[in-house]
Amino acid sequence: MMLWAFLMEGLETKHMVHVYVRYGRGKLFFTKTNQPTTEELQRAKEQLKDLPRFLPFFIIVMVPAPGVTEGYALLAITLEKWLGQRISLLPSQFRKLFQGN
Repeated sequence: MMLWAFLMEGLETKHMVHVYVRYGRGKLFFTKTNQPTTEELQRAKEQLKDLPRFLPFFIIVMVPAPGVTEGYALLAITLEKWLGQRISLLPSQFRKLFQGN
């Protein structure tokens, strides 16, 4: 399941980059063809917010110490539940994985 979550985060990030490239191309060359929709831009913005959450999690997962990943995930889930919507430490795909949504 962790591998699937990594794969989905990678796909979402790739899609985000493509949306911003299309948006930037339209701004640079003043073309209106193949512009991303407002919904695509909103999803890309949410994924961009996910990157700072993903990078520390990725580094912790790559550390070869047993229990580090589970401890970080437990700490992150506990803080998110305790503080509500004010803090978000886990990337969206991993939040779904750990919370069973």
